[in-house]
Amino acid sequence: MRYITMYFISFNFLFSSSFSIPSEKEIASLFDTKNFAQYEFDRSKTPSAYELSLIHFILRNTHENNIHQMRGEEKNKVYIKTKKDKNGYSEAVYNENGILVTNSYNQGSFNFHLYSTEPIKHFGYDMLPWLEWGNTRDDPTSFQERLFHYSLDLSIGIQTYIFEGTKSDLAKIDFSNLSNSDKMIYRFFSFVLFNKNYEIKLNEKNKMRLKNEAEFYWAYFDQIQSLLKVNNLAK
Repeated sequence: MRYITMYFISFNFLFSSSFSIPSEKEIASLFDTKNFAQYEFDRSKTPSAYELSLIHFILRNTHENNIHQMRGEEKNKVYIKTKKDKNGYSEAVYNENGILVTNSYNQGSFNFHLYSTEPIKHFGYDMLPWLEWGNTRDDPTSFQERLFHYSLDLSIGIQTYIFEGTKSDLAKIDFSNLSNSDKMIYRFFSFVLFNKNYEIKLNEKNKMRLKNEAEFYWAYFDQIQSLLKVNNLAK
């Protein structure tokens, strides 16, 4: 589609020429903001090998759909340019009529990393700043609103493993060689996905039941939204 390609070109030129890539220290520091400090996860934990592998798989399958469908725009479609440009990957969002979405809260954004190939880096460099500050300076959405819609995309990643994933699909993660910011991201998602206080656990023992019983799955997922304090935003 020509108009999508044209938008990608102009959007990429704008962002690749005006943004610098944040440092690892800057990424890690986002977990110290007021918004993320409310989640009291263990910042020195080494997650289990199973948790590390499953977090990587889930984030690799956490698509950017719901985060571009906020405030009732549920039919928006996201197009991501998977070929890397100067500094990353462009994306564009179109509504149900094929019109480019340009409002500050659902418009396409620039990604330094691609979720399907570098899921941890993508969360750190692209999603964390968006969760903290939004798309633009005049983005009217709140942190909780953005986190709620992100949790809906995270659910897709979780369900992808439950319905399609196998242990052979899981990558082995060498935690000791990761950057501090990557380690913090794994720790955060260990807290979110495998919280020790959950009554319903995400594990191989429960996998078949989570797959076959919708009520059981949504009870598990409600624990996540409650932990993140966004369950009151659910319909």
